[in-house]
Amino acid sequence: MQKWQRRKDERPTEILDAALELFGTKGFVSTKIDDIAKQAGVSKGTVYLYYPSKETLFKEMVYVLMLPRIKEVELYISNYQGKQTELLILIINRWWQTIKSSGLTGIPKLIISEADKFPDLTKFYVKEVIHRIHTIVVNVLNNGVKQNEFKKMNTALTARVIMSSLVYFSMWETSLKKYDKKDLKVEDMIEQQIKLVLDGIKK
Repeated sequence: MQKWQRRKDERPTEILDAALELFGTKGFVSTKIDDIAKQAGVSKGTVYLYYPSKETLFKEMVYVLMLPRIKEVELYISNYQGKQTELLILIINRWWQTIKSSGLTGIPKLIISEADKFPDLTKFYVKEVIHRIHTIVVNVLNNGVKQNEFKKMNTALTARVIMSSLVYFSMWETSLKKYDKKDLKVEDMIEQQIKLVLDGIKK
């Protein structure tokens, strides 16, 4: 494949990466298509060629950058044969490793700050991301109860509590860290969260 053709094929991903960075730092409203084009090193017309609107761009960003990772976890769980305790620990740790390495830590902050301004996008995110992650955690908790690893509990509510901590970790990393203890690591907080969760739900 010729160099110019490879470059053309990479443009959609480069635009998505640029949008992800700018949405996370400037917010959805403040980010203009001109900003995304400049960040991606393309013309404004090129951005519109692939993505007719910022809303379309955001949805594609979720489809391309987030959903494949969720599908990987869903597939892994469907074939998993071990203890649910170990699986829950793996899911929590992998969640953080994935969003940190892929630059997705700013997405929860973006959704929270822009939710009421863009209800359709928020509903889309809740359905495609929040509900699917919630289902993953609930299934692990339910299986743990069935296998006598976990106490009987309201698994749907417990899953929400676990997920709320994960959202906080993203917010801390992207917004609060520079004003708080800079030597504090999310990995340490996650380790403590896992201990607290397992102390509460394990038999």
